[in-house]
Amino acid sequence: MAARRPTPPRTRRPQAAATPVPAAGAGAPREGLDQFTVCTRLCGGRCCRYVTVAFPAPRSVDDWDEVRWWLAHQDTMVTEDHDGWMLHVKTPCTHLRPDNGCGVYPDRMLACEYHDATDCEFTGDVPFDVVLRSEADLADHLVKRRLKRARPVLAAIRRAQAARAQAVPAAPAGTLVPLRGLTS
Repeated sequence: MAARRPTPPRTRRPQAAATPVPAAGAGAPREGLDQFTVCTRLCGGRCCRYVTVAFPAPRSVDDWDEVRWWLAHQDTMVTEDHDGWMLHVKTPCTHLRPDNGCGVYPDRMLACEYHDATDCEFTGDVPFDVVLRSEADLADHLVKRRLKRARPVLAAIRRAQAARAQAVPAAPAGTLVPLRGLTS
């Protein structure tokens, strides 16, 4: 096994004091902005509200079926851009404070430390080549791309959509549904 390279010592940096903030949005001036200002005032800590995981481009039926499984869950999204494929899961960081600052800033994770807050999402949405938010989006993508290997997944999505269309409507959210046939 190869020897691990030593990691550089982490430096403790105090949070910068808040400064007057320019209007957010595309083209907002970025010079002189610090991470605290960007995160708390401009973007609202957007990158602290989800997790992304890179994965290899789906090729096989199993790969596409796994993407389908991810999309069957609430608050997930799959994207593709010039950097590759990413799974996005909406879940806030446990260290995010109500003011959108980081509760462990001096000891934050390396991913956060390396993030360039002046080149952040607050300037606008990140452009993706593919955005999949649901199984229906995945089905549309597979049809558009005409992926032969993914035909079984597309067929399964279509069958599930048809079954849902014929199913009894679900109870409203927060309603208790009686369970019948269960014995104690």
